Amino acid sequence: MGQLNRVDADRLRAWLPEVRSAEATAALMIAVAYDRGIGTRELASWYDRSDEWVEETIEALDSPGFVSTVARLEGVDIEAVAAESNLAPETVRDWFDDLDDEPVDEAADVVRRYAEGSVEPVRSGSPSTVYHLDYDAATERGWSTEDDDLFAKAADADLDLPEYGRFLVEPGESILEAAERGGRSWPYACRGGACSNCAVVVVEGDVAMPGQSILTDEQIREADARLSCVGVPITDEVKLVTGVGDADDFADLRLPSPADDAGASD
Repeated sequence: MGQLNRVDADRLRAWLPEVRSAEATAALMIAVAYDRGIGTRELASWYDRSDEWVEETIEALDSPGFVSTVARLEGVDIEAVAAESNLAPETVRDWFDDLDDEPVDEAADVVRRYAEGSVEPVRSGSPSTVYHLDYDAATERGWSTEDDDLFAKAADADLDLPEYGRFLVEPGESILEAAERGGRSWPYACRGGACSNCAVVVVEGDVAMPGQSILTDEQIREADARLSCVGVPITDEVKLVTGVGDADDFADLRLPSPADDAGASD
């Protein structure tokens, strides 16, 4: 019986040929040796590391979701990745750790691309289900985006399109693109993250938003606002309120939309 409690040492061994940095190699080898019964003080001496570094590294790797530790040791700047996609660092760490469910070579390839400076948005590798509820439909019924049972109430109210529904977002699609593919007509203007026309509020799940340049940190962090034109789901399910671009908090950030132009020419 090995000394690691939560991770399979064979899984750590499988990562060894996949990593490139000396720090990641040393960390994995230390954890494997520890599992074989070598003490932390002896390992610290062997690898010229402090006792504290060895103990903290073993603890970080001895987890079912240890990929974020490997990513950090490989040189991935998790805070920078989070800032690029307008996410909390904790969300990005969880996303890397979820890669532990993937084959080692595929998970390692993702880590390698981020370590090499990839700026592609954090996203899941599988489709995400998006549930949507129209803001006006919610407020007319006295519901709030802060209601814990908001989407349960929407389902019980027997609402239908365009007020309420769901669709799949495929990897590589924005939420707006998937909505339009499903026949929905959502507000938009720039399609590049530079206005609030397509703004939504995320009630459950999380959405990366690379490339946006208009929403404030307060709107993103406190109001959970996202722009659907550049929004990419990173959880299996996302529940969001649409049509909030006309609300007071976002009205000053709007641009004239193609629909406005079409109406003016009729």
